[in-house]
Amino acid sequence: MFGNGKLAARSTLAAGLAGLVMLTAAPALAAAGPAGTAPAGTAPAGTAAPAATGSFKTWSAAQRAAGFRLKTARRTYGLKRKRPILVSKCQVTGKLHKRDVFAEWSGSHRRYMWIDQNNSGQACSNFGAAKPLGTYRIKGHKAHMFGFCGVKGLPSCKSRRIVLVLQWKAGRDYYVTYSGNEWRRTLVGFSRSLRRV
Repeated sequence: MFGNGKLAARSTLAAGLAGLVMLTAAPALAAAGPAGTAPAGTAPAGTAAPAATGSFKTWSAAQRAAGFRLKTARRTYGLKRKRPILVSKCQVTGKLHKRDVFAEWSGSHRRYMWIDQNNSGQACSNFGAAKPLGTYRIKGHKAHMFGFCGVKGLPSCKSRRIVLVLQWKAGRDYYVTYSGNEWRRTLVGFSRSLRRV
């Protein structure tokens, strides 16, 4: 799905994300709550309307296609980005003209961290049912963390061997970061290290 020259439709990507996460999820988990909000910001000067969708090797190319300022992680804890950056349409009614951008970093022992960012002001996909694990501050914005853990058949929420999700809003930009086999503090550190491309 992430191969060069190929782009999965956003619905397929969302289904893939949900499918991966839901492999460890259980119906008893509470539904994820809404992300915190922050005062609306202004669009950066020179930002063009979305021009394209596709898979891109560089952040600058992905940003030109997305039509809004992207962020990339400066701290990846030894994980490497080995696959293209995906730019697709936001799959939410009334937001199809907005763009959703996905990138992943991975390493040994099934460790990974992902970022999904869009300019719609809300989530472009639903990661499914998860357990609320607290709130954090990401560059002044309230971020909500969720985990797939703590119910029968799943690891303890204190374990490293769980899927974590952190989501927040900053003006018109919306961010969701994910991790697998990482501590909470690592996902928070990854998220706090995001900087403009």
